[in-house]
Amino acid sequence: MAQPRGPREDGAVGRSGEMEHGMVAAAVPDQYQEAVATPASPQAAAAEQPNFSFASLNLDNPQNMRRFLMTPSPKGAGTIQCYIKRNKSGMKKMFPEYRVYMKLPEEDKDIFLMCGKKRSNQTTSNYLISSSDDMRRASPNYIGKLRANFVGTEFRIYDSGLNPDDVDPDDPVDANGNQSQRLELGVVLYESNVLGAKGPRRMQVGVPKVDSEGRPTMFQPNSTRDCMMSKFKKREFKDITVGYNKPPRWNDQVGAFVLNFNGRVTMASVKNFQLITHEDQEAIMLQFGRVAKDEFTMDFQHPMSPFQAFAITLSSFDSKIACD
Repeated sequence: MAQPRGPREDGAVGRSGEMEHGMVAAAVPDQYQEAVATPASPQAAAAEQPNFSFASLNLDNPQNMRRFLMTPSPKGAGTIQCYIKRNKSGMKKMFPEYRVYMKLPEEDKDIFLMCGKKRSNQTTSNYLISSSDDMRRASPNYIGKLRANFVGTEFRIYDSGLNPDDVDPDDPVDANGNQSQRLELGVVLYESNVLGAKGPRRMQVGVPKVDSEGRPTMFQPNSTRDCMMSKFKKREFKDITVGYNKPPRWNDQVGAFVLNFNGRVTMASVKNFQLITHEDQEAIMLQFGRVAKDEFTMDFQHPMSPFQAFAITLSSFDSKIACD
């Protein structure tokens, strides 16, 4: 079945009209604006495209697809371009569905990767992520979840394993053939906006460090004291890669805070962000932004896995009592 094509990448004009050099500013109040910026030239885009074939991954095989989603993206793949389609129609209005597609440049087509949806009747925000349309936690296609605290400032990313309190030592393997006890795959922290100031959200992200062989550090704690969030707050970063959102710069010409998304983001939103590390502030680890009412781009590179990238972007979709 043919998949929907991805969003435009031509720097489409926002509601306020086109500015010099292709910059666009959406019609939103004052400093609440976030970037849309100069599209990259076709020559520059071609020069940056790595020589990597996704065909070699054989993603038509469900096991290969699951491995691709859950492991750090290949270094040779460079920046992997994806987009997210949000479905808020009908019964999904209160609990939208988010579907991720990846662009395959060598085949000029898009393939479905995974789907995420917020669970109903939960005390805190809780998103299930599946590699198919089957969003049941008991499904063999369930690959993990994102869970928030009550005010939406802290998020934890887990694989499909069980809470350590629920693990039966006599049953070490779950229905998917994985270890029963869950792995922690990341944390996201948003800065509380207690003064109600308008502007881009501030966020920090932690994911397990990846060694030279492409193997991530395993976080599988039995107690809260040893969990990734606890280590992150205590700044114990030995086994954690730390990312933070690149601060936008004020542009007098546009009259807004802007970031250069190289034509991949065309609408202003406080949800838009670029993640960088202190070690390399030029390399964008993950980039997310709006291109239409219910379409968004999600671009990432090593050491981020597709699943981690999607879980982090879901945290941006979630409403935040203390941030918004």
